[in-house]
Amino acid sequence: MTRKNKRRFFLCFWVAFLFLNCIPRYGLAKCPTRMGSIFTPDHFLVITHRGAVSKFPENTIPALQQALNVDGANALEVDLSLTRDREIVLWHDWDPNDPLALIRQEKGESVEKFKPYSPSSEWRKKVSKLTLAEFTEHYGYEDRITNTKAAIKIPTFLDLMEWAAQQDKLKLVLLKLQIPADERHLAPIMLKKMQLAIGSIYPAPRFQFIVSTPHKEVLNLIRNRFDEFSFSYDREIPPTGIINYHGFTTVPSAMDFKNSFAGIGLLVHTGPPDSSTPDPWLTYKYILTLDFKIRDGYKQSSSNYIKIISWTFNDEKKLRCLINLGVDGIVTDNPKMLRRIALDMGKILD
Repeated sequence: MTRKNKRRFFLCFWVAFLFLNCIPRYGLAKCPTRMGSIFTPDHFLVITHRGAVSKFPENTIPALQQALNVDGANALEVDLSLTRDREIVLWHDWDPNDPLALIRQEKGESVEKFKPYSPSSEWRKKVSKLTLAEFTEHYGYEDRITNTKAAIKIPTFLDLMEWAAQQDKLKLVLLKLQIPADERHLAPIMLKKMQLAIGSIYPAPRFQFIVSTPHKEVLNLIRNRFDEFSFSYDREIPPTGIINYHGFTTVPSAMDFKNSFAGIGLLVHTGPPDSSTPDPWLTYKYILTLDFKIRDGYKQSSSNYIKIISWTFNDEKKLRCLINLGVDGIVTDNPKMLRRIALDMGKILD
């Protein structure tokens, strides 16, 4: 190697070294497009995560209205809980004493203007232990900064259906059951109530329903009993501690349950970056590419196509990467940005 070439080599080396070490490790969103799906979807779902939460309380009709008709979403993701008198409410925290629920009550979530509040009295119980009247009297939302209570109703599932049936832009509603595994006996009851509510709407809703749960025990009780719904096993990828990547894929479960959808989400990593463990985003991408490989093989051998939904992402580079890889939809807190990106990348939304 000549002296000139040596100088060029060392210059390139140090430029690359400085580049890699000056960029925050968790900010990289490199995308291995060669590892994506061979079946790239044309139609794409921009799924709002509980609605326009920067302006309105999550899971409320104003939040969903804003996200769908102003921010450009064409699909909704909402959380469902069941009261003691068998009413379905759009509410995330089934148990107010769950560790995540406690964090949300204390600090809220960074992208949200409002946070949920719960009583410190004898009414501080699981939703399933309260009547609808008891729940709506003692639970609600308050401003994260001022603690001012929001005068916005917590909707029931029937409220959601009556509103959603009038929305021409709506393609899909992703219904996340918050039923825990130890109360799985309530799942068929909840689905029956949903079935009755949908049947009472005229004209009938034209959009698709997906019922999603992270608990296989819940899915086992409902997947073959309600033809109105598609079902999804929702795989949650922890930010650390993964050794067996294949054990965290979601498509094999969809194949086993004969589901047409599969969800795969990356749980929020609240701690500082740890140089001793892989970047959660890199781990997530690797598991996702394994799912694509399994999904593509299944499609080739059976003609059955499983749609993959990723959640919850707001970073532009990550959104572009996921679309490049071949996901069918993304749950996001920023549907306006995701819509712009999807259209820019040639996807069909409406």
